[in-house]
Amino acid sequence: MKGSTRKRSKTWTAYWFTTDADGQRVQKSKGGFRISADAQRHLTDVLGKVQDGSYSEPKKMTVAQFLRNEWLPSLDLRPTTIQSYTLTAERWLIPHLGGVALPALTPKQIQAALETIRASGAKGRPLKPRSVQYAYTVLRMALTYAVLHGFIPRNPAALTKRPKGKAAEQKAWTAEEARSFLKFVSGDRLYLVWLLFLTRGFRRRELAGLRWQDVDVDGSRISVRATRVLLGTKPIDSLPKTDRGVRTVPLDETLVGAFKTHRRRELEGRLAWGEGWIDSGLVFTCEDGTPLRPDFLSGRFERLAKRAGLPRIRLHDTRHTAATLALRAGIRVEVVSRWLGHASVAITQEIYMHAIPSMMEEAGAELTDLILGGER
Repeated sequence: MKGSTRKRSKTWTAYWFTTDADGQRVQKSKGGFRISADAQRHLTDVLGKVQDGSYSEPKKMTVAQFLRNEWLPSLDLRPTTIQSYTLTAERWLIPHLGGVALPALTPKQIQAALETIRASGAKGRPLKPRSVQYAYTVLRMALTYAVLHGFIPRNPAALTKRPKGKAAEQKAWTAEEARSFLKFVSGDRLYLVWLLFLTRGFRRRELAGLRWQDVDVDGSRISVRATRVLLGTKPIDSLPKTDRGVRTVPLDETLVGAFKTHRRRELEGRLAWGEGWIDSGLVFTCEDGTPLRPDFLSGRFERLAKRAGLPRIRLHDTRHTAATLALRAGIRVEVVSRWLGHASVAITQEIYMHAIPSMMEEAGAELTDLILGGER
């Protein structure tokens, strides 16, 4: 089956044939492509669908059909990312925009839908601004794909005002509160995991997936190479999201000692369980060696913090605690960024800007002293 492309005025048009309900050969076309390569890409895509019987007329395709049948199946991303996009499409986008014909979708309709999504919210409360912003981002990505593959000539979401998003409030313990918590949990079987959260700012998924083969006690370092995440309600093994997420984190003498103690206790547990022990190769497990659910760590942390009488924070806030205390202690932001596994130093600076002003003041005073010396 063949088709063709042809330049008409300043844009390119793709032509192909389909068969109607009466078996008659009907020519179809799609124009408005800026360059020949875009028209050819669309033509190749369409011919493949005509060949396997999955072709659908763009004019008859709704936003829901496009999201479910075209965009979401095309994604080649981490399972958890695809799950997140799918939930957003099914929960927010399709209920409010799904019945609209894809080529007829307008910026005004998108703007109205976003406002409805915000107001309808969840559990009777307005949706958080960041959630509305995320819904917009997912829709814009999907419609960018629609433009690239010739379903629509332009992206109406790109002409829509991006919702304002407000970052979730970051909470952090003081050094005294962190110290008090660690003292309270010093006898806990998972003491090492709480210690690592508060002193190195690991993510939950990183410690839930930490393997003994990635721990070099003699070299005093941990290599983050695997993670354990929830796909729906099912824990699965995964990989760090970015290249910077794969990293080596140094261990000081205290942490090395804590690892040795944890290892000794694990070996004692193996002997006690005998043949019932499950060797998962993970550092942090249930008492019988089976892998921990990542959400178990969150729930247990919150219960322990409450029993310790400390201000309520999420487990993820221990990461904020570690980063904030490190920056205020004078550790360079580049080092903290590498510890945290951020994609760039700029991200660390943006998130922890609240901790940097005091560092700037101290650095300024040091520079003045260096230059003026005793004349100051």
